Amino acid sequence: MATQTQAQPLVVGAGPVGLAAALFLARDGVKARIIDAAPRPSPYSKALAVNPRTLEILEPIGITAQMLALGKPIHGARFWQGKETVGELSFQGLPHKYPFMLALSQAVTVRLLESCLNDNGVHVERGVRLVGCRHEPKSVEAELKPADGPAQRLQCPWLLAADGARSTVREELAIQFRGNSFEKAWHLVDVPMATPLAEDFAHAIFLDGGGFLFLIRVVDEPEKNGSGDPIWRVIGNDPELLARLEIGKPTGPPIWSSEFRISHRINDCMRQGHVYFAGDAAHIHSPIGARGMNLGIEDAWVFSRLLKCGELSQYGRMRHEVDRRVVRRIELLSRLARGESTTSRLLRSTVLPLAARMPLARDRLFKTLTGLDHPLASYPSDQPTDVHAG
Repeated sequence: MATQTQAQPLVVGAGPVGLAAALFLARDGVKARIIDAAPRPSPYSKALAVNPRTLEILEPIGITAQMLALGKPIHGARFWQGKETVGELSFQGLPHKYPFMLALSQAVTVRLLESCLNDNGVHVERGVRLVGCRHEPKSVEAELKPADGPAQRLQCPWLLAADGARSTVREELAIQFRGNSFEKAWHLVDVPMATPLAEDFAHAIFLDGGGFLFLIRVVDEPEKNGSGDPIWRVIGNDPELLARLEIGKPTGPPIWSSEFRISHRINDCMRQGHVYFAGDAAHIHSPIGARGMNLGIEDAWVFSRLLKCGELSQYGRMRHEVDRRVVRRIELLSRLARGESTTSRLLRSTVLPLAARMPLARDRLFKTLTGLDHPLASYPSDQPTDVHAG
């Protein structure tokens, strides 16, 4: 039998989005309870890059300075057809304080966020699952099950669901997660590699006959790389990733490899009653463009600002429109990158490199890849200076 208690606000999920939300709130004097079903943080990193918008948002709390000390700036993207360069998109001249992407693993980002959260007096309760959730007129009833204790039934003034793509909260409230999925799986491998590819650029290699490889440096905790050679992530829609890679040679065994399905989906609503959704619990898309973690951290920041100024009822409307557009743009880029038809292969080998040289098209690509494709709303205090309003 679950014990019933009056609870503080609840954040479900202690990935980068939930941690960022709890941290923003703690800085505003709101001590939310934060839980995560996993017993410890994942050592693997889905996200590998921090974009300018995220660096801007995290700057006032001191995390950006730590990220910059650990990460590696990525100054653009290069497009390849086999071994030949067919185009380049440079972030040089980007009108922003941070005119680059920062290569830094999600695992490091999580460590920095959680350390700062602890310093602000909030600690993650790990091994605690949300097993039930329902609306009350002025609150949310949540049922939690710790790994080593009895169930608890809580009355929360509000709940922020940051519990990932398979969100239990979304499922409990029967919220539709509409969109589509690619039929074929994508693959990734993190591997030490010797390659002439520039480490301060991301690289998209278009394969003859269809398919692609995407490469970016993995910047993780130094002790995780025993070989001494740079670690690269290789992503593609061919299971034989390294066999298809002509510009580079592995110098050791893979650090991590995975197969995953690509979906582009968004909740029908980002708010229902006193329950709010952020990050993968609200929207998912392919890793092309490195927007997933970054967009979720922006959700968390907007949530905290709206709560502070008493406008939380606006959250669902504001974020659904922004996130829907981002998901759509990333889906279009991902379909182009796959090159599964003759037309798409022609477009990616001709139109995409050409677009990277045309001011208007290049500006749109800039904004999409750096997270500056929409303005941040204005709030009473602590807002970043949005020098690139989109």
